[in-house]
Amino acid sequence: MSAVLNRTTTYRVRSPLRNPFRLLISPEPWLAFIFMILSFAIGLFWFIVLVTLIALGGGLAITLVGLPLLAGTLILWTYGARLERFRVNAMLGTHIENPYRPLPEGSNWTRFKVRASDPHTWLDLLYLFLLFPIGIAEFVIAVTIVSLDGALLTMPIYARYIDHGTGPVFYTRHINTLPEAVAVALIAIPVLFLMPYIFVGVGRGHAWLARMLLGVNREAQLSARVGELSESRSRAADASVNELQRIERDLHDGAQQRLVKLSMDLGLAREKMATDPAMAESLVAEAHEEAKRAMAEIRDLARGIHPAVLTDRGLDAAISALAGRSPVPVTVAVCLSERLPAPVESTAYFIVAEALTNVARHSQATEAHVILKRAGDILNIDIVDDGVGGADTTQGTGLVGLRDRLAAFDGTLTVSSPAGGPTRIHAELPCAS
Repeated sequence: MSAVLNRTTTYRVRSPLRNPFRLLISPEPWLAFIFMILSFAIGLFWFIVLVTLIALGGGLAITLVGLPLLAGTLILWTYGARLERFRVNAMLGTHIENPYRPLPEGSNWTRFKVRASDPHTWLDLLYLFLLFPIGIAEFVIAVTIVSLDGALLTMPIYARYIDHGTGPVFYTRHINTLPEAVAVALIAIPVLFLMPYIFVGVGRGHAWLARMLLGVNREAQLSARVGELSESRSRAADASVNELQRIERDLHDGAQQRLVKLSMDLGLAREKMATDPAMAESLVAEAHEEAKRAMAEIRDLARGIHPAVLTDRGLDAAISALAGRSPVPVTVAVCLSERLPAPVESTAYFIVAEALTNVARHSQATEAHVILKRAGDILNIDIVDDGVGGADTTQGTGLVGLRDRLAAFDGTLTVSSPAGGPTRIHAELPCAS
């Protein structure tokens, strides 16, 4: 929907090019003219500021002053690029989205490293440097065309007041009479109708460059997305195979062995029923206990596959049941006005289950909090504990598995776990029906 709105806005601002009369009185060429004049001043400003700060920061890099100065310069030019996006969008009728990677929660240093490693940050710098020479060219084009055409069109007004031989020159000829001035003015009329096309062409060319440098590269983004989905699909397939093997192993080594023992105990009890009723009764009692243990193991295994309470009563009850079984005290807040689609509920449940398992095994926490809240078409899941922190998404399979589950739904996972805690896992899961 947002893409449709963006396209509608773009087409509404841009003017038809077939009718030169309508184009001449439309706002697009004159907004482009003002944009071209401003580009020179803004480009000059950023060229002076950035060259000065980068040279000064680089020269002082060996001191304690240089590196913070360079870091501040990086933040400054990202804000300058944001202003340029706003200026281009407002005056040239295009739509440039924010291309930056989302910043993680954590220290300012962590957020700065993410911003500095983002290639769009350096494309911002390239654009601001290019704005100076481009601004000079646009300023010259705009001022030359307007001043030349304005002088030619107004020549009949002032040409007759100029002494013979000293009037303005048009193709090496002095214009001193009114008929000559009118003739020159008539020649300037086609230039007047050509001028908006020049402004529109320069403006749209600048908008294209701004989209390339300041916006999102759709082809690169789609290519990267295809690579991520292929990788996550491969990991999800491996995880599915591992999960099936685990279920088979648990059934074979757990419940199946208990059922075998149960069968043997019942067989012995049947043999002893006539000759040793007391022994038979003991064997039946033991078989009864073994049956209860086998049922408990099968119930736990089934709960790990897909809990019945999730299907019957939804996320609130299922996650509350998880919290009740957790060795770490867990408070649960599920703010949902209606049931979500079954795949979304299942994914959200296993995200919380895996996160609480990690809390119990590794965090040394004394309490944890689970919060689920829907914002529009996004389900936000937060799991926070007061443990020792240090969770690493690159180690182990738990957090990587969560990220792969979310990737299948085009969701995102953010983990903030500084040393000493607390650890916060934030997942965003699209949940549109």
